[in-house]
Amino acid sequence: MIKEKHFDCIKFKYELQKKLLKKSRAKNLHEYANYVNKIAQKSPLHKDWNN
Repeated sequence: MIKEKHFDCIKFKYELQKKLLKKSRAKNLHEYANYVNKIAQKSPLHKDWNN
Protein backbone atom coordinates (compact mmCIF):
# COMPACT_ATOMS: atom_id res chain seq x y z
CA MET A 1 0.00 0.00 0.00
CA ILE A 2 1.31 3.44 -0.95
CA LYS A 3 1.22 6.11 1.72
CA GLU A 4 0.05 9.49 0.51
CA LYS A 5 1.98 12.52 1.63
CA HIS A 6 0.03 15.58 2.67
CA PHE A 7 1.46 18.83 1.31
CA ASP A 8 -0.20 22.13 2.16
CA CYS A 9 0.65 24.56 -0.66
CA ILE A 10 -0.86 27.56 1.10
CA LYS A 11 1.09 26.91 4.29
CA PHE A 12 4.30 26.43 2.29
CA LYS A 13 3.75 29.73 0.40
CA TYR A 14 3.00 31.56 3.64
CA GLU A 15 6.19 30.28 5.29
CA LEU A 16 8.32 31.26 2.29
CA GLN A 17 6.87 34.78 2.24
CA LYS A 18 7.31 35.14 5.99
CA LYS A 19 10.99 34.16 5.77
CA LEU A 20 11.56 36.45 2.79
CA LEU A 21 9.97 39.42 4.56
CA LYS A 22 12.13 38.83 7.63
CA LYS A 23 15.28 38.46 5.53
CA SER A 24 14.54 41.66 3.58
CA ARG A 25 14.40 43.82 6.73
CA ALA A 26 12.04 46.09 4.80
CA LYS A 27 10.44 48.93 6.70
CA ASN A 28 7.54 49.30 4.29
CA LEU A 29 5.91 47.71 1.25
CA HIS A 30 7.97 49.76 -1.21
CA GLU A 31 11.28 48.52 0.26
CA TYR A 32 9.99 44.95 0.29
CA ALA A 33 8.90 45.16 -3.38
CA ASN A 34 12.31 46.51 -4.39
CA TYR A 35 14.04 43.70 -2.50
CA VAL A 36 11.89 41.01 -4.10
CA ASN A 37 12.38 42.47 -7.57
CA LYS A 38 16.17 42.45 -7.16
CA ILE A 39 16.08 38.79 -6.13
CA ALA A 40 13.76 37.90 -9.01
CA GLN A 41 16.07 39.50 -11.58
CA LYS A 42 18.95 37.29 -10.40
CA SER A 43 16.86 34.14 -10.67
CA PRO A 44 17.56 31.68 -13.50
CA LEU A 45 13.80 31.69 -14.07
CA HIS A 46 13.90 35.38 -15.00
CA LYS A 47 13.85 36.06 -18.71
CA ASP A 48 15.21 39.36 -19.98
CA TRP A 49 12.53 40.52 -22.43
CA ASN A 50 14.73 43.32 -23.80
CA ASN A 51 17.13 40.90 -25.57
